[in-house]
Amino acid sequence: MHVTNIKVKPMYGSRVAVVPVPRKGNVLREATREQLSILLALMEESETSYLTLSEKTGATRAQIEEALLYWQKAGVLSVEDVKPAAQKEETPQKVKSKTKEGGAYLEGAAQLPHYNTSETARFLKKNPGVSGLIECCQQEMGKMFNTSEVETIIGLLDYLSLDPEYVLLLCAHSAKRGKRSLRYIEKTAISYHDEGILTYDQLEAHLKQVDEAADMEVALREMFGFGKRALVKKEKEAFFRWTAEWHMPLAVIELAYEIAVTRTKEPSVPYTNAVLERWNAEGIRTPEDVERFEAARRPASAQQTTNSSFDTDDFFEAALDRSYGKSSKTTKDPTDP
Repeated sequence: MHVTNIKVKPMYGSRVAVVPVPRKGNVLREATREQLSILLALMEESETSYLTLSEKTGATRAQIEEALLYWQKAGVLSVEDVKPAAQKEETPQKVKSKTKEGGAYLEGAAQLPHYNTSETARFLKKNPGVSGLIECCQQEMGKMFNTSEVETIIGLLDYLSLDPEYVLLLCAHSAKRGKRSLRYIEKTAISYHDEGILTYDQLEAHLKQVDEAADMEVALREMFGFGKRALVKKEKEAFFRWTAEWHMPLAVIELAYEIAVTRTKEPSVPYTNAVLERWNAEGIRTPEDVERFEAARRPASAQQTTNSSFDTDDFFEAALDRSYGKSSKTTKDPTDP
């Protein structure tokens, strides 16, 4: 028998869920399966957490946030952040997330959300490998984590969806730099997440740049005689420009520094910057590039400095001789026939 119609009877029990659907539009029909399941879960328990919703519906955090946004725009739900009863301090403001390159992308949060004891226990039970990760992180950080610090590790994995290897590398690198606070780890991870540093390979490449920049700053501080004093804004900007933007090696910066000292009789960041700016415009990146560039300028330079007590070309020859043990006058350009 071919049945064309069916008749159903709602089996209302002690609880009834009423969905305030707008008169206009096909909100329910256009909703995805995940959005509908999340809505039903919220009708069952209006005050809940992302972790609980994920366990009930099997949806990811990105899908939950997308569903909340969908139902808010449809006028079905009004979503607000609620401070857990057991939490005395102020709950961080959660912000809307957006999709970036296929993944959930958190933007602008000040800190991770709070996980209560039962949520932490459920997460650890559902993800047994996390306990091993926490032990490894504790070894790298050189201390035992308290409950709040364990929550931070869980937040990095759950809220930011970071890989365990990512979290371990971040802890190891922070400890190497003497930063053993989980709050520092949290702030750094959120900052990197906002910058789009989402995978282990991206983090590894970024941390390599961070280490190189730190080593370069130590060398530049020593070169200019700054000691341990804090850099002023213009000095920070200049160092960043030379290393991160222009990618000038230390050997080239040293040549520019020597020119500045000879001309100004003291270490001068602005004068050094002016020299490096000229070289950067010429595409100079090695001491050999400097030698060839200045050699090509010698006829004009000699005329311009006739009445000067200092000859730039002679200085460069002396600087190159001191730095590399040879004189540019006797060095043959490898590009010459």
